[in-house]
Amino acid sequence: MNRYDVVIHMTEPRYWVMLGLSFLVGMALIRRYNGLKGEAKDRGLVQMGAVLLTLQVGYQIYMVLNPHFEYSIHRSLPLHFCGINIWLLGLNCFWRNRWVFLFTAFMGTIGGFHAILTPQLTVGDALPILVHYYINHAALVFVPIVMAQAYGMRFPEWGWVKVYLMAAGASTVMAGINHSINVCFPSDVVANYMYMTEPPKVNNPFVFHDWAWPWYVVPLHVALVLHLLLLNALYRWRLPSGRGGEAWSDGQRGGRLPLWK
Repeated sequence: MNRYDVVIHMTEPRYWVMLGLSFLVGMALIRRYNGLKGEAKDRGLVQMGAVLLTLQVGYQIYMVLNPHFEYSIHRSLPLHFCGINIWLLGLNCFWRNRWVFLFTAFMGTIGGFHAILTPQLTVGDALPILVHYYINHAALVFVPIVMAQAYGMRFPEWGWVKVYLMAAGASTVMAGINHSINVCFPSDVVANYMYMTEPPKVNNPFVFHDWAWPWYVVPLHVALVLHLLLLNALYRWRLPSGRGGEAWSDGQRGGRLPLWK
């Protein structure tokens, strides 16, 4: 049976192998996509979205049908921030919506980056789960970069504040969902989506394992704000926003309706 909350430490060879592969594949994706033009670029984005969504469906089927895996509503649903973001990211390859981009570029990049640096596999480390974990989180980091470079997406001014408020609201709701699952479906394991029941087990300067809920959440919110500010500065430095802080470049307006609604 699968183990829960498997932490991969820096002392393990697979930590460095998967970290290196995630970076190399991500850079190759950016390089490959930068070479696409016109309809080929649009087809590439749709194909990328189809692959991401197929992986998510296949992952759920694998967990349900695998006789060696104990599927649990307490741990197996895609209700962590990264789980929600990978679905939104895949769907946005079809939708091409600027507000979905804003949320996934901020929250997905932050979550994916930390998930690769301090991996904690909540439902075990079997090879298919391990590979899925790194594909998902590498995609969360690199696909928004592809979207920004290929389609001229920009962060609107104060967009990071809106994302923080959405994230804070979502995590507060998730605390209630976790509690409802734990009360209605008692189990040896607890529902801990978005880590709103107990803190992550990884070593991180913003994670205080000895603090009780809800106090351990406070430094996580501080960390989120700091990361949002840093990522906002990086994106706006590399890809300055349009006039008025609009979320797409002026170049996307010419000759046709904007791709990003």
